[in-house]
Amino acid sequence: MRNFFLVTFFLTFVLSLIIIFFYKNFSLGMDLAGGTILTYQIDWQNIDKSKIKNVLEQTKDLIERRINFLGVSEYFVSFSESGRILIEIPNIKDPEMAKKIIGETPFLEFRIPQNNEFVPSGLTGEYLQKAEALVNPNTLEPIVSLEFNQEGAKIFKDLTQKYLGQPIAIYLDGKLISSPVVREVIENGKAQITGKFTLDEARLLANRLNQGALPAPLNLIAESVVNPILSEKILKIALYASISGVILVILFMIIFYGFYGFLADIALIFFLVFNLALYKILGVTISLASLSGLVLAVGMAVDANILIFERMKEEKQRGLKIKEVIKEGFDRAFPSIRDSNMTTIISSLLIYFLAVSFVKGFALTLLFGVIFSFLTAVFFTRYLLEIVIKE
Repeated sequence: MRNFFLVTFFLTFVLSLIIIFFYKNFSLGMDLAGGTILTYQIDWQNIDKSKIKNVLEQTKDLIERRINFLGVSEYFVSFSESGRILIEIPNIKDPEMAKKIIGETPFLEFRIPQNNEFVPSGLTGEYLQKAEALVNPNTLEPIVSLEFNQEGAKIFKDLTQKYLGQPIAIYLDGKLISSPVVREVIENGKAQITGKFTLDEARLLANRLNQGALPAPLNLIAESVVNPILSEKILKIALYASISGVILVILFMIIFYGFYGFLADIALIFFLVFNLALYKILGVTISLASLSGLVLAVGMAVDANILIFERMKEEKQRGLKIKEVIKEGFDRAFPSIRDSNMTTIISSLLIYFLAVSFVKGFALTLLFGVIFSFLTAVFFTRYLLEIVIKE
């Protein structure tokens, strides 16, 4: 069983090295790689003033969900009561790509006839529950079928009842798509968008509507590409400092704990390699905040081994054999290590779910680091000691 675990650790180590060197590049944060800043303004023209707060929150949530499609990213979204929304997306230096990430969800609204023109009715994509691309069996033309939620269905029923025999226009992004005449009262909350669509265009439109319709139109008012906040010289200093810190920790463990410390260093190197590979796989954004989380996790990994080795010294003074010393040292130190790691994991989860975006990177790398430092410090180091020491 021990040999099986060691072989598994070794294969994972090799695979992690391959991922680090040959898989996609690391995703760097705004402070390390720069990125794109977009500024939008919500169009309040047809929005009820009593709904302003809800519209702001819904719009911000929609944008965050779209950026989250990138994976783990230290983006930043802020908005003011005036409806201005500031979006910072790290590691993306093409504004067009950034705008594509946020998405082009069409603003859907139904308008009613009034004084020879169509005016907003209050029924918008906000009430949309589902959109689906279909083919009209009679005309063989692609259409987009719409289904409203309970509140939207009631509004639609009232509109078709009030404007029976009159047209109700369907607008997308302020453009008239169709204006079908109401032939009957529609009670099931279903409608259709017809137009000169290809099937692919109908599917694309349905997908965009399903992703989350904007509660209000957005106008892009500014876009810019920013360089890394930290200069290349500062980055080199930070890199050298990090490498020096790891080397000093390795030397410290060897000097004070000898061969035991050397084995702990092997586990520490595996921990670092595995974490870096995991960052590439999951697309974790690397910034100074997230790096600080990793460094803190390294300290906790070494701290766990120090607790174990100090406990082993105490057990050795009792005259136990080396195999019993290893067993007792790990078993007696385990509760303290477990409890300290659990409290850190809980804190990391709270920070991740409650804090703002740029702090989430710190919480995420700390969370990963604590979990895997616990596994490598407690289990991997123990397997190495039990196999190497034969007495």
